[in-house]
Amino acid sequence: MGYTSFFKYMANRHLDGHDALVSRNFVFPLPIFVKDRVSVIKTEESFLVLLAEYRSTLELAGVVRTDIREISAHCHQADGISISLEKQFYNINDTACASCEMTYYATLADDRLKLHMVEYTDIKAPMPLDQMSIFRTG
Repeated sequence: MGYTSFFKYMANRHLDGHDALVSRNFVFPLPIFVKDRVSVIKTEESFLVLLAEYRSTLELAGVVRTDIREISAHCHQADGISISLEKQFYNINDTACASCEMTYYATLADDRLKLHMVEYTDIKAPMPLDQMSIFRTG
């Protein structure tokens, strides 16, 4: 079973500003790893703020759309799954301007993915994730 359409749907809803549709698929507290940094988002309210900040950061970077490709999906235990994806970010000229790979760690309950952790890896600049407030050092 492929998960690409689910994650494309979520990415499109996020870029369109429908963050509540995105956040309902996550379980809190939610650890998010970016490179060697981790931040734990404790509540859905905090996650909604983060999604809005992320969208603004993408807009400032000139991102107008994304595309997602599933790399792999592995089952763990009875209901656990890890899903690795590659995400491309495109500017107004429809040119790829950034990319990253990410892995979502999830469970499947009532025919719905519930996302428990996100890990961003292989980030290719200019990737604005590490410019977000939860990952800035200082």
